[in-house]
Amino acid sequence: MQLTKEQRTFIVEKHFQAKSFHEVIKSFQEHFPERQSPTKMTIWRNVTRYRTEGTSLNLNKGRSGRKRTGRSEENVRIVQGALAENSQISARKSGLDDTTFTFNRIITLDSKWHPYKMHVRNKLLDNDLPRRLNFVQWFLQRNVRFVDDVVVGDEAAFHLNGKVNNHKVSTYTPKNQPPNFNFDVRISREKVSMWMGLCGNGHVISHFYNNNLNRVEYIDLINNRIVPRL
Repeated sequence: MQLTKEQRTFIVEKHFQAKSFHEVIKSFQEHFPERQSPTKMTIWRNVTRYRTEGTSLNLNKGRSGRKRTGRSEENVRIVQGALAENSQISARKSGLDDTTFTFNRIITLDSKWHPYKMHVRNKLLDNDLPRRLNFVQWFLQRNVRFVDDVVVGDEAAFHLNGKVNNHKVSTYTPKNQPPNFNFDVRISREKVSMWMGLCGNGHVISHFYNNNLNRVEYIDLINNRIVPRL
């Protein structure tokens, strides 16, 4: 536990008066009985600091450790300027010739901003809960081997125009001030999509297609690609 300003001042003044480490320790014990007495080295360091620096206060703050280079004033200015122009800027496009780690530290420690990521959720309607409950009850009534015929599938889209999907949309704003996201969805943008399914018997099915699957193509995928693998 570091000495307080009052305790440091007391040590220096007593040392100049008594010129004795023993007297300083004795007086300190009487004046601060709840505090452990300082050692001779502590007394000597406080007195020496006062003689060389003009103060006995701790001067290590900001003067010790590795010199700060990444979060320099120039880099902080660059990042804050980039945020002012575009709150959805990424570390790669910030104009800062440094690491992502430095970019994030400048935002959180110097700018006091926080990255918010958009999560898109489907709104639950009043009749969704009964439908889910009916499905669960129906599933529990199936035969134990029914899971071998279950296919769990998902799809991903790869856009050819470089447009990112909403999973990569982040906005930086002051902490505890979440933004109102406005994400532009272009239904007609050109893309290549992939559907992948995991069958209960261990088989993996993949299918590439352009744009979106329509009803006819999806039925064809089920009948000609999925069912034969079960």
